[in-house]
Amino acid sequence: MAAPAAGSPAAPPPGHHSAPVAKPDATAQKDKDRAEKEPTLPELQDELAHAKSRQAAGDLLDRIEQLRQKEISPTTRLLVRRAQDDLGEDRVGDAQTDLNDALVLQPDLEILWRTRAQARLAGANADGAVADLGVALHHDPRDVLAWQILSDAEGVRGDWGAAWKAWQHVLSLYPMFPGAAHQTEDLRLKAFGRPT
Repeated sequence: MAAPAAGSPAAPPPGHHSAPVAKPDATAQKDKDRAEKEPTLPELQDELAHAKSRQAAGDLLDRIEQLRQKEISPTTRLLVRRAQDDLGEDRVGDAQTDLNDALVLQPDLEILWRTRAQARLAGANADGAVADLGVALHHDPRDVLAWQILSDAEGVRGDWGAAWKAWQHVLSLYPMFPGAAHQTEDLRLKAFGRPT
């Protein structure tokens, strides 16, 4: 058996570990700890349903929306931003095209279906909006903003009973919804007429 060449490392003795066991990276541990502490979407939705003030409810809704947008890729985010700019300038067709492209890239993201529903509603396509909201609510039946847009879309279609039902979901998920009392009364009158 040949001796090891000069300058080459010798084999470690039996039972000796040549490299220490790697310690977890401190940054990775911090990220893990932060992820464990951050509430999940269902937890935030539970808090929203039981919020004690309008301010707390508004803050919770903001956090929920941030969490929903977390999985949007940079390319999709660019398309969504462009669509929002288009809507701001009444270019509804361009907005819908951008959102169609966004949904091709990430069809599993509920918020994209809801966003396209808004664009469709802005373009007087209430039927298309309702179809998109059906997909959005299939992904997340506790999306209060999807229910609110559905209530609006059903109102545009003249189905006040469906608008009322969608609004009841809004109230159960977000009792502190701004202007809820006025909207509830308005929809009650349109759905059921004045009490006799």
